[in-house]
Amino acid sequence: MKTKVLTIVALILGFIVGIVFTAVTISVSSGEMLVKEFKSPYDFDKTVTVMSDRINAAPGWHVTDVIDQNKEVIANGGYEIGNFKIVKYCHGGFAAEMLEVDDRKKTGTMMPKSFAVYEKSDGQVFVSTVNGAVMGKLFGGEIERIIEESSLEVEDIMRFINLKYTLF
Repeated sequence: MKTKVLTIVALILGFIVGIVFTAVTISVSSGEMLVKEFKSPYDFDKTVTVMSDRINAAPGWHVTDVIDQNKEVIANGGYEIGNFKIVKYCHGGFAAEMLEVDDRKKTGTMMPKSFAVYEKSDGQVFVSTVNGAVMGKLFGGEIERIIEESSLEVEDIMRFINLKYTLF
C-alpha cells in the first residue's frame, strides 16, 4: 500500500515538475525562437543594398520601403541609435492568397514582411526577422502553408546571410 502511495505521489510531482520545466523553457527560449538574427558578411550600407537588390530580383517579390529607423527615432523625440534600417518587402501573390479569405485578413498586421538591418556597437552588421517556421506553426492550417511557402522563397533570396527558418 505504501509503495502505491509513493508511486502516485512521485508521478504527480514528476508531472508538476515537468509542467513547470516546460513553461520556464518556453518562456526563456520563445524570444530566441520567434526572432532570428544573422550576421551579415557586408558593411551596413552594402547589406541594405544587397538585400534590396536580391528581393527586387526575385520573381513576385519587391521592396515596398526602406525606413531609416535612426532618423525616424530622432525626428520623433528619441535619440541616436546608430545605423538601423527596416527593409519592408512583399510578394503580391502570397499577399493576395493570404488576404482573400475573411478569416485570414487579420494576418495583414504582419504585412508587409520586414527585415531589420543594424550595426552593433562593435561595428558588426546583423539582420533580424520573424521566424517564418515558428510563425506558421502558431497559426496552423492554410496560414501555415502560405507562410511556409513564402518563407522557403525568402530563405533562397537571403542565402548570402545563411538565413534558415527553423523551429529551434
